[in-house]
Amino acid sequence: MDVSLKTATWKYNKTWVYSATYDEGLIELHRFTVPAHDRLCVPGHVEVVGGHLGVERRLGASSYNGMRHMSGGEIRELLDRGWGVGNHSWSHGIVEDDLELELKKSKDAIEEACRYPVTLYTAPGSNVNMSPPVLEALPKYGYLGGMGITDDINRPDFGIWINRPPLHEKFSDLYDSAFDPHKRIAQAKKHNGWIVDYLHCPLEKAVHDYKDVSAAHLGERLETVVAEGKYDCWFANPDRVADYRYMRGAVKILEKGPGRFELDISAARKEIVCKDLTFSLKSAYPAGQLAVSADGRDVSVQQFANGEVVFTIEVKNKMEIDIIPRNIRIA
Repeated sequence: MDVSLKTATWKYNKTWVYSATYDEGLIELHRFTVPAHDRLCVPGHVEVVGGHLGVERRLGASSYNGMRHMSGGEIRELLDRGWGVGNHSWSHGIVEDDLELELKKSKDAIEEACRYPVTLYTAPGSNVNMSPPVLEALPKYGYLGGMGITDDINRPDFGIWINRPPLHEKFSDLYDSAFDPHKRIAQAKKHNGWIVDYLHCPLEKAVHDYKDVSAAHLGERLETVVAEGKYDCWFANPDRVADYRYMRGAVKILEKGPGRFELDISAARKEIVCKDLTFSLKSAYPAGQLAVSADGRDVSVQQFANGEVVFTIEVKNKMEIDIIPRNIRIA
């Protein structure tokens, strides 16, 4: 049987990806942000300062001082909704000064409080905290990526640095850039990209125009993304996007015979939590005439308008994939 098998660029064979991140993990997110995400079924991601779990924010001259950081239990409520959590350092200071404290102790504290694996680091303050020593240390401490503040999308084969374009009322102190609900969407569609919006805590009025949007603008942004990506976008928790990217990069598809394949994921990073992958296959048979199995268990397949037949499975090392026309058995 003439059939080829490859991994899809993104999960569910989507053509682009959207995520939203909220620095500090403030309890006030429950006023407008969480309801907006719930209404549109888009998961979010909170970036938590490990040394300030559950306490009122008192960090230098922060615009958000007086608000309260969520506790581990309160973050857990978001995780149960499909959200994710990242480490935003221990002190919100200069991470390079104490990598063990800022990257390891903080990560451990968040994981213990939330009962959830933390595999993404989010630079506090600015990209000063995405310095070479910090980036080099991330894999050592069990991170799959570090999120900076960069006004660009991420390409499918992104590396340790993950771009986050600011979604703010204004952008910079030098060249003001007004809020745009369509920001980076056309670019993501064209380049099969991943948008990771960078925000803090949208309220009736943005606490700081250069750090946030209003609640109304957040709603407009999410509604625009959902409308633009209704069929083609994977609305994803960034933790799962990092999982998928590194799983896709690690898997080897070994052809064992006509319509028979073996999956080798021995090179996959141990930090990967979700091992789901979407596969695309080409054959002379339409989806309805194909029987696909993984380690002997039937797998549901879907046929796209362009003729691609795809399926999504949780991958295990040495898993065997069989693809045969229905009513034909391979000895």
